Amino acid sequence: MAETDNYSVANLRILKRTDVKEKILLISKDTLRTAALGCYGSELWKTKNIDELADKGTIFHRHYTAAATSAMSYSSMFTGKYCHELDRKEFTEVEVFKGESLFRILESKGYACHIFWGESWFQNVVPYTKIYGEKTNFHNLDIEQKVGSERIKRIDEEAVIQETLSKIVDGVLEIIETKVFIWVHFPHVLYGKTCYDSDIEVFDEFVGEMRKHFSDDSIYITSDHGHMNMSKGVPVYGFHLYEGAVKVPLITPRIDGNKTIEFPTSHIQLMDIILEGKIIHNDHVFVDTQYFLQENRKLAVVKDNFKYIFNKRGKKEELYDLEVDPGENVNLLQRQVEEKGRGKLYWLDEIYYYKKWDVVHSVYRDLKAEKDKVWREGSFIDELLYKINFKRKYLINKFRNKRYLIKEKGILDSNPFVINYKR
Repeated sequence: MAETDNYSVANLRILKRTDVKEKILLISKDTLRTAALGCYGSELWKTKNIDELADKGTIFHRHYTAAATSAMSYSSMFTGKYCHELDRKEFTEVEVFKGESLFRILESKGYACHIFWGESWFQNVVPYTKIYGEKTNFHNLDIEQKVGSERIKRIDEEAVIQETLSKIVDGVLEIIETKVFIWVHFPHVLYGKTCYDSDIEVFDEFVGEMRKHFSDDSIYITSDHGHMNMSKGVPVYGFHLYEGAVKVPLITPRIDGNKTIEFPTSHIQLMDIILEGKIIHNDHVFVDTQYFLQENRKLAVVKDNFKYIFNKRGKKEELYDLEVDPGENVNLLQRQVEEKGRGKLYWLDEIYYYKKWDVVHSVYRDLKAEKDKVWREGSFIDELLYKINFKRKYLINKFRNKRYLIKEKGILDSNPFVINYKR
């Protein structure tokens, strides 16, 4: 029972794969949403290879990142620890992680470990993670199309995309060894494309190329986090814990005969899934946005079909029943709502038909208690200093954005290609 020491046996169910892989390929894509893949119901893109892997393997329908941003997510993916367990107080350069990580474990077993990602990732991610092995090889490729305040040149040429794709394929094929773990991480937007999700079919094409050289039962597909895609009026990701930003795809080789996993799982389980093919049915999962000292931290607790979100700023609380409200439109903790056209207040339980009002309080109490067990804050001085420094950086960014908008006055009414991003 050593494997179950940290879990309540009453809430534990373990599914396990018994075979060991000599070649392991983890393929992830930044901001990849479940809504972008055919095997999760998408009709917008053709993802033939990924769908075939899902059909032959195990597809996780309620898999959550441990954090809504890349570096924090990687730290949990490859150590098996939630953000609140890493004892990091803010997003800054960290000390080398002293515990086990997937890279270190595999290197100790004789695997060569390789990471392929965009050029900026080494600089923008490694200082904030430091969970790699002593022999981990980094392959920093010129494959990313930056997306930001400046307009980018609409390239979207097949030749450019294929050249970018070839850089990744050729790089991987150069280092395939007898015993190897390769993690390939696609950027937000692949060079040659110009928008989030516009490169989904290219991503699938890469998976198809890899299937020619790796057996299907050695390939894993996932994402570090999703993105909101303007749902709820929210752009991109990082500061919210709604489904679009934190529920991510996970497709693995078939585990214990299970075609699908329907209960909530977390990226902290990825190590066990890859190393042992082990899936633990935990009582609940956590998702974070920031470390404990940061002012705008949000923490989510997901259990069964419910999600509780606590916002450090303003102590705001939210509770959603994801089964009946997958869009997270109705905060069940909101007692009254205002109809602004009438200037009138209504009691929520008198205008919103919901069959489970009688369990809302007990669910709230249960999930809030789980939050309270792990929640921590800094000292008054530490919190104050962080707020001052954060506000300073925020105002600098706002000033830069304002200068840019003044410079490009009228851009919303102008030719959208007025600014050419120079690579």
